Amino acid sequence: MHIGVIGAGIVGLASAYQLLRAGHEVTVIDAARDGGLGTSFANGGQLSYGYVSPLAAPGVLSQLPSLLFSSTGPLRIKPSLDPDFWRWSLAFVKHCNTQANASSTLRLLSLGLHSREVMLEFLAQEAGTFDYRLSGKLVVYRDASKLAAAERSLEMANGLGYTQRRVDAATCVTLEPALSKVAGELVGGIHTPGEGTGDCQMLCKELMRLIGTHERGTLLFEREVTGFDVRGNTVRAIRTRAGDLPVDACVVANGLAAVPLLRAVGEPVSMYPLKGYSLTYLGAPADARPQVSVTDADNKVVYASLGEHLRVAGIADLVGYDYRIAKHRIDALRTLSTGLFPSLHGTPAPLEWTGMRPSTPHGRPVLGRADKVGNLWLNVGHGALGFTLSMGAARAIADAIDGKRPAVDLAGFARLAA
Repeated sequence: MHIGVIGAGIVGLASAYQLLRAGHEVTVIDAARDGGLGTSFANGGQLSYGYVSPLAAPGVLSQLPSLLFSSTGPLRIKPSLDPDFWRWSLAFVKHCNTQANASSTLRLLSLGLHSREVMLEFLAQEAGTFDYRLSGKLVVYRDASKLAAAERSLEMANGLGYTQRRVDAATCVTLEPALSKVAGELVGGIHTPGEGTGDCQMLCKELMRLIGTHERGTLLFEREVTGFDVRGNTVRAIRTRAGDLPVDACVVANGLAAVPLLRAVGEPVSMYPLKGYSLTYLGAPADARPQVSVTDADNKVVYASLGEHLRVAGIADLVGYDYRIAKHRIDALRTLSTGLFPSLHGTPAPLEWTGMRPSTPHGRPVLGRADKVGNLWLNVGHGALGFTLSMGAARAIADAIDGKRPAVDLAGFARLAA
């Protein structure tokens, strides 16, 4: 089949790669001048397969007053008149309970562990590099109650055969000596040895190379998709400002830009931007490049060494489609990073970035066939886990298109799944 993939971020490119490996002809279409320039560009760099608990959790609602009125917390909400904001928010509140959180976490763990398998397969088959390293991941906590809550997810991961362990503060410092500066503040952490780090945009470039040099692969950039030619509940062509592209099937994988496209064909998906920020310290000093991927759970900030660089990322702002870099948010990341790694003082100014994570209310991506249009497939809404889940989601979609049973149950990732 000739399959059109809309979106050249990590999710769309991974989808195209898996479809090419399955023997299809694939055309990737994106409005940007190149691939990996959106949310994939400078994300946290962590491949967190076993640490996927969604933002919708029981404790979030009790924090609502501070989230609404504080401008400095790691999570901030700015109410909007946008009806999509209220629809998303009401659905989010519905999922802020123990049962829904546990259900979503279990489904995401299943997809995450499948994604790890597919990523390791990719690394074994392809010769390219994206600064991948099997670093292990250490999530550190200052709050004992938050650590106890995280331990429940740990039990789920261990139940699926994926090793995670709770460690005390002293072991945190042994695993990552750079944490000695904050050792007195820590109550412990969760260590996951099977996690990795890598440069998501570098992987996008590698996937573009593989797709572009494949005899059945095509990359079309600066092609804004305006809709679909749908006849008889079937997509006949993808419509762009440069003309129509006839296809036998279509995978929608362009994040937030999918919302109006899917709504126009009666397949609405609830997604809203969860804005994040990052700093990249180029050529960071050796003692400012942690050997273990570190997540500061209390401040919701991650630290990942990418080759000779340090990536610091975090913060979650629910502020609508505001693509501006907020100085006070960047300053907060800089203060946290230099506090942990004093040798960053005096180094060249880091690269600043902000991106919009396409987030669903329940934290799970939407995967599978559309309800009304038979040859339209959805691979959207990965939130902050796009890099982590991309390979597994792409393989699952490719298998489903070929009539195979995916390794993960896509019923838990349907557009209207509870």
